[in-house]
Amino acid sequence: MDIRTAFSEEEWKALRAEQPFAFSRHTTIGTGGNALCALYPSSPEMLENALSRLARIGVPRIVLGRGSNVLASDSGFCGVVIKTDRLCMLRRCGQIIEAGSGVRIAKLLAFAAASGCGGLHFLAGIPASVGGAVFMNAGAGGIYIGSRVRSVTALCGKTVRRFTAEECAFSYKHSVFMEKPCCVLSVEFTTDNADKQSILRDINGVISARRRLPRGRSMGCVFKNPQGDPAGALIERAGIKGVSVGGAIVSPAHANFILNTGGASSADVYALIQAVKSAVLRRCGVLLEEEIRYIGEF
Repeated sequence: MDIRTAFSEEEWKALRAEQPFAFSRHTTIGTGGNALCALYPSSPEMLENALSRLARIGVPRIVLGRGSNVLASDSGFCGVVIKTDRLCMLRRCGQIIEAGSGVRIAKLLAFAAASGCGGLHFLAGIPASVGGAVFMNAGAGGIYIGSRVRSVTALCGKTVRRFTAEECAFSYKHSVFMEKPCCVLSVEFTTDNADKQSILRDINGVISARRRLPRGRSMGCVFKNPQGDPAGALIERAGIKGVSVGGAIVSPAHANFILNTGGASSADVYALIQAVKSAVLRRCGVLLEEEIRYIGEF
């Protein structure tokens, strides 16, 4: 299918289309096949127009930020990827910071520190975009991004809608955007007044603590923590820490991470996920639930 025919030459050029789009180059785990193409809108209007054109020709789409916490099928995705990289507005009004959905967490924190806006340091080291982090209510150390969200502006169909923090329905690794066909455009964060040096100390402290996490290509934590023991402890108790399938391995350093040791396929990773779930259910009586999202057919 030639997606390009749905757009004028000027629109296609403005969207900086990438055709085909390789998930192996655009996800943190480094596996997966191709999508038909990726589009990089730089404004809500450009995004709405692109989605409208794709709907008109019946082409499925997915929205992708930095590609963490996702596993794309080796057979790819028969549709279009909307990449949010260019939705990167950043501005401050008092202690409120507004960030476009494509802003990387590291850039958000650098801007916050320079602006004397504290309280977001717990996000340090998370390899996500603002939109992706809000979508799944990402966090660390028991603190989640939803706790600092004042509002979210999202494109729902042809309507731009502002969601209050309450309307976002944040809970553990969940937000309302997992249930609604909306694209996050921007997020307002509440922050604390603080000096730059103290903010940087807080950020560096979190980054230092995160150095204990496994290095290498991964999706981040694969499973949600059930009530009681953390997923990593259950996996270790089940005796499957360090087990591998093809080029994928359950990290010996942290059992809730699966690493691509080089040359892993998404099929390897998926098979290992199923093996982990089976072992934990059999030996611990707990059915683990993935926090990662799947793209394509498995």
